[in-house]
Amino acid sequence: MSPHKCRIVVVGAGLVGERHARLVAEDPSSELVAIIDPRQQIDELARATNTIRFDSLQDIADDACDGAIIATPNHNHFKSAMLCLDRQLPCLVEKPITDDLESGEKLVDAFEQAGVPLLVGHHRRYHPVIEQTRALLAGGEIGVPVCASMIWAVKKPHTYFKAGAWRLGADGGPIMINFIHEVDLMRCLFGEISEVAAMASSHQRQTAIEDTAAVILRFESGLVATALLSDAALTPWSFEGAINENPNIAHTEISSWRIGCSEGAFEFPLLRIWQNAGDGQGDWSKKLKSRAASSETVIPLKEQLQHFVKLIQGDSQEPVVSGREGLNSLRAVRAIMHSVKTGEPVVLSAFDDCARPQIEKVN
Repeated sequence: MSPHKCRIVVVGAGLVGERHARLVAEDPSSELVAIIDPRQQIDELARATNTIRFDSLQDIADDACDGAIIATPNHNHFKSAMLCLDRQLPCLVEKPITDDLESGEKLVDAFEQAGVPLLVGHHRRYHPVIEQTRALLAGGEIGVPVCASMIWAVKKPHTYFKAGAWRLGADGGPIMINFIHEVDLMRCLFGEISEVAAMASSHQRQTAIEDTAAVILRFESGLVATALLSDAALTPWSFEGAINENPNIAHTEISSWRIGCSEGAFEFPLLRIWQNAGDGQGDWSKKLKSRAASSETVIPLKEQLQHFVKLIQGDSQEPVVSGREGLNSLRAVRAIMHSVKTGEPVVLSAFDDCARPQIEKVN
């Protein structure tokens, strides 16, 4: 372990960037050396976290920090990360890794060739319930996953869009901003996605980007899943609401996923498990019994920060979510967006997103 605190700069101080900055400032193993954000109103956050605000990363000395957390708008991820790589700085890049696959490939290749750690901010993977669920599926107690259904539906306030006009642009809808988290968790739990089909609507908000979408996903394992998502519907169904990880989303304690397996089922992320109540082979004529599995509660962004520090200091060699992992989740989401635009299913192995398809207004 390095004898000094890990010096970290946070690039971008929006909703998530502010949370990163406060966590770094509170973390005993880290030091927040600067916040990079051109907006003068961020000076208040800098004072609150006992640091300095700069307009640009180029305004601070090359040797002033050991790592960077990039939480700028999606379209800026590539530029900011490459500036950090020029300084050989390990990076934690918020999801999505970039806003298109072409720049994502270039970014991942560059960091791999340079041998500099790159971590992608799919923070949900740090919840202990993720490993519990993987163990449940690997143990075979409820058989193999057959089907899944999930909902992510919340109503974002007007202030959310007022604070960032880019959120009404092509990559600001719930598919890219929110559903990418669901996609990453599905890949983590069920394996790679082979094919997607989707449709979307902007009827509620009447903007250029979707506010609601429905997705069908086929996995290489054979599992088929459906997903419904909206940032314009007032419901209790979201991962964040169930597990209470986001201070901006009210705690509901209601699971938002249902997974059917060959010998049972479970609700996620609160892990209520359903199994045959009798002896022998279960089927639709037999009652089911249920039990709830308890799980430790953590602050995933804090767990992610501690992992990032270990990567920087060489105490961990393998990112929980590597650049390649982040890129694969982005590929699936880009394929979903392409399906929305074309009205056709997309096979991921044949999908090339270099043209950066844009979602047109849909009703």
